[in-house]
Amino acid sequence: MRAVRCLLLGLLGAASCAAAYEPDVFATADEVSSRAVYDLGGSGLPCHTAAPRSELSLEDAIERILCHDPRTRLAWANAKASAAQVGIGRAAFLPRLQGRLEGSHGYSDLDSRDMPQQSGHSRSHATGLELSWVLFDFGRRSATLHNAQQLLLAATASQDAVLQNTFALAAQAYYDALCAQRSLVASSQVAELAAQNLKAADAKYQAGAAALSDRLQAQTALSQARLKQVRDEGSLRQAVGLIALRMGLPPDTPLHLSSELDAQPDTGFVKAIDQLLAEARSSHPALHAAQARLKAADASLQESRAAGRPSLTLSANLGRRYTEQPWVFNGDIRERERSIGLQLNIPLFEGFERTYQIRNALARREASEAELAEVEQQISLEAWSNYQLLGVETRSLVRTRELVEQSRQTLEVVQGRYRSGVGSMIEMLNALTAYSSAQEQHIQALGAWQVLRLRLAASLGRLGFWTLR
Repeated sequence: MRAVRCLLLGLLGAASCAAAYEPDVFATADEVSSRAVYDLGGSGLPCHTAAPRSELSLEDAIERILCHDPRTRLAWANAKASAAQVGIGRAAFLPRLQGRLEGSHGYSDLDSRDMPQQSGHSRSHATGLELSWVLFDFGRRSATLHNAQQLLLAATASQDAVLQNTFALAAQAYYDALCAQRSLVASSQVAELAAQNLKAADAKYQAGAAALSDRLQAQTALSQARLKQVRDEGSLRQAVGLIALRMGLPPDTPLHLSSELDAQPDTGFVKAIDQLLAEARSSHPALHAAQARLKAADASLQESRAAGRPSLTLSANLGRRYTEQPWVFNGDIRERERSIGLQLNIPLFEGFERTYQIRNALARREASEAELAEVEQQISLEAWSNYQLLGVETRSLVRTRELVEQSRQTLEVVQGRYRSGVGSMIEMLNALTAYSSAQEQHIQALGAWQVLRLRLAASLGRLGFWTLR
């Protein structure tokens, strides 16, 4: 089980190289790479840009789509930006050191009652170092850092949610293509059966054992079956083209799907609904992101309150200045400056700005609480809905499979009756229509079962490649 980190690193190679030139003293990038990527259990291979040479499996399609989806890149960039804010918060605890280098050239004209008029050029240059270090600020920097750390947690959790959502959408696109492929096989089979019916009706008509209406009805049924086959071919091309586009390939890229639309993958994660809801509330990344944003709002409130309190700063200066005045007697001046001191800043009046900043922070915290409650409710609703729908589709699979088998047997019996001269064309066409409808219902149930199984895993925050096996 390896993370999708390698996929995203391969995808974002250019951006990562650009960021590598800036030193990461506080190692904030490690926090993103080790905590932001949800362990989906993929192969960990680099992103692919060329079309697959052989058949395209479900896992390969999902990995390629994860690599090329813009939302995964956006989530990654947001996580890195939040990590950089953590670095800014940590840097605030360190002193500030500035260098100063000055140089000037001037002309002076001196006219005095007691001295003759003098004039000339002067030159001066100065160097210096200035140190400032905030020693105490009533927790403002700590609150700022805590706010940034919680926003980083929110960003990484949001990245997990984006990965899971993209994973589910990629799997759904693949299953849609498998449904279209299965529907094309079924419609081709129905068209072949309709052609056999037409052949049988034409033979009986030529022998005078059937009316012309039987032959025309069989021909109409064949035309309808072929029309359905043409539409299924178009649906398959559309579904495969969407997969190719999401993988970063041209839509007309020939793709051969290797997976089968069978109800066999693991459903061991499906437990009692109360237990599932408890797991969803404890492990869903969207809930983790909302909780982190609420804690960040608390830290932002503390920061706003601390900003209105005094701060103590250590300051030190070290400088040297040299001034050259050749037209003045003893005009060369050399100065050295050394100073160290403490500065106490006490905000006295800021035009009530601080009051409204605190009110703003309180309102944002209230909004974060409402957002957390909304996310909790949404997760519970999605988990409950997907749980119920999966149960319905699981039972539907059994019934539609029975329906396909029963309609197939009925069609074989009716075809035999018609060839022996006992049955009618209407009876045979009705049996063929029932068989075609049963096939379509079973295919739809298979596709819905696969998608709902993944949606339930996603609503629990547990979606990964293991759910495909």
